[in-house]
Amino acid sequence: MIKIWIAVAATMLPMLTLACDGVDRRRCQDEFRTLVAYRIEAIEGAFGSLFGILPDEIQITFVKTKDPDYLRYGGSIAYDRERATLILPRRILSTKIPHPLYAAAYYWPFYENEQYRQEFPVIEAMDNVLWNAYLQEVAHEAGLTWPHSDCLSVDIERRLPCEMLIAGIAEHIKSVRSPLFNTNRIDIIWPRDFSSFGKRVWRTDQEYKDVQRYGGILLTKPLIDEFGVPRALAYMAGTPFQVDDGNLQTSARRYQNEARASLRAHHGRGSASAHSSAQIPHRPMVAAAIAAGKDEGKTPEAEVQSPN
Repeated sequence: MIKIWIAVAATMLPMLTLACDGVDRRRCQDEFRTLVAYRIEAIEGAFGSLFGILPDEIQITFVKTKDPDYLRYGGSIAYDRERATLILPRRILSTKIPHPLYAAAYYWPFYENEQYRQEFPVIEAMDNVLWNAYLQEVAHEAGLTWPHSDCLSVDIERRLPCEMLIAGIAEHIKSVRSPLFNTNRIDIIWPRDFSSFGKRVWRTDQEYKDVQRYGGILLTKPLIDEFGVPRALAYMAGTPFQVDDGNLQTSARRYQNEARASLRAHHGRGSASAHSSAQIPHRPMVAAAIAAGKDEGKTPEAEVQSPN
């Protein structure tokens, strides 16, 4: 198993900012490749082994505003699964990154500290694309896309359950503390008469947003708490949440029960399926991320090594 050795400081403070304006563009690109590697290390340090499911080699490309990939993804950071490529708009090179760069090897400080979150929005953007890459690959193994296709449906009874899954996952991987809400009002958070609910609310209504967010938390949190992030998210990416009987509450409980049965059945079998991502061997994605396009002898962060 590849192990990335990172010499880290004992504390995050003080932290300075660094931007690449006026600096050699190639060096800037190298630093952003290293930043990707540190965020991979940070995510796996916080949640466990996830990225073994990704291809052995991941390319990182920087695109201009007229590049087709820039237009395809609306100028956002993105992961192209078919080409195993992280797409970074070139304008990102002028954004602030932490200094020293190895501060990015810590996951939670950038979500615990609102100042860091506002000062370095590129960190959360990098995390988003890495999580999306993982979920895309797992969903693809199950013959699906991520997000699941129902998230684009005009039918609220198909779209909202799909959005609940995304919201529940996002809440767990981004929030240090769960939001306070009345979990006893399950009749409101998981409406039994979901068909009637869908006919009287719009997606901009607070009721809709509450079901999306709090319903998603109640749906995903028990599974993540019991099985951990890698296995629970792998199951969710490979198994859409759908309401089949017009009753969101019974459908949610059924989804959780089926997830538990599947995850317990796969545990210990040595399966490398999408529903047991912990069994997937770790691959040298981090080393590939650092190495892609790097000039020999121009290592931006000497603390990062990939030993044999």
